[in-house]
Amino acid sequence: MSRRYYIFLSILILTACGDIQRPPLYTLFLTPNLPNNIGVVATDFSSSGRFKVLNPELLISYPGLTPIHSDAVARFGNEKVYIINRLNKDSVQVLDPNFGFQTVAEWSMGAGTNPNDIAIVGPNKAYVSLYNSRFLRIIDPSTGASLGNMDLGGYSEPSAIPDNLPEASGMQIVGNSLFLCLERLDRNDPSGYFPPGPWGSLLLEIDILTDSVIAVYTFPTPNPVGKPQLLDLFGEPHIVIPTPNRMGFISALDGGVTAFRLSTRTFRSGYLYSETTAGGDMMVVQIASDQLGYASVMDAGFNKTLQVFNPSTGHKISTLIFIPSSFDASLSSILLGDDGILYVANTEFTQPGVSMFDTKNGNQLITPLPVSVDLQPFDLIQLKDSP
Repeated sequence: MSRRYYIFLSILILTACGDIQRPPLYTLFLTPNLPNNIGVVATDFSSSGRFKVLNPELLISYPGLTPIHSDAVARFGNEKVYIINRLNKDSVQVLDPNFGFQTVAEWSMGAGTNPNDIAIVGPNKAYVSLYNSRFLRIIDPSTGASLGNMDLGGYSEPSAIPDNLPEASGMQIVGNSLFLCLERLDRNDPSGYFPPGPWGSLLLEIDILTDSVIAVYTFPTPNPVGKPQLLDLFGEPHIVIPTPNRMGFISALDGGVTAFRLSTRTFRSGYLYSETTAGGDMMVVQIASDQLGYASVMDAGFNKTLQVFNPSTGHKISTLIFIPSSFDASLSSILLGDDGILYVANTEFTQPGVSMFDTKNGNQLITPLPVSVDLQPFDLIQLKDSP
């Protein structure tokens, strides 16, 4: 039978199922679920957001219209896209790639909890970190049903006026362990900028079989931000994450790229790349190999750069993108794909879009202009389960 017949048959079946809420039919064909596609969280930084899908071979994004919160990030797991709608939406939204990346479920995490990340254990268990709550939420990612909460209030910062909020953020599962970053910022500081304090930030190791904390590690530099990256580095597995310490309006060159050695459960001494070398706050990092890493950096004047560095030596290699502070633009996310392409959420040329660099060919720019995703790209994910 012809491909056209199968499409026609699919339409008839979907049309007949009147009791099932279904996405618009055109989205099933405009947003195909293809290997190597990249998911893009796009936003107007105001009232709305969209989830888009980028085809790196055709250098286009599909005209999908899936609405999401204006402040959101994403993860992929269980063959689904999980949108973490952060503050003022406070939900986890599930998109199905097999139905045009349309919403198939959405679950509230509690008003004002500000969910920050989701870690998928398997078909029936996941953790959701809540930045504005003392609890780590445990849910069934197939139904959204609550499986319990872990009280992390005891790990909050020991400031003079404790707030009992440890600022739980990025997570990474390794074997039977969940590694959870606690920023432990001082919300009662007179500056109003939530600075890190002398007590440091923590990396908790949680047994996913018993939901109990089995170890606590103190970051050598506080304020871990973003999604931890799990990769083999120097011949063994590491968790890598930027720890910029003071950043933004209280910026200082006092942080860098931190690596946690899983074989010894210790942090490596020194930085893979320091802020003193980069010249600004370390915002997002992706490591390709022992000799090749990438960092999105913002300096004290709010100029943004995409820098290439050598994790073995800590030396800066080059700058791929420079965006002056006079541009209303950002480099909010970078993603190193399995195809060796570095995807960059970039608004450098007044037109929002995703820039692409071939890391296997001297970081050659593939996209003379960023690939448009309609709104401003904010977060990038691969549309496949992690190995």
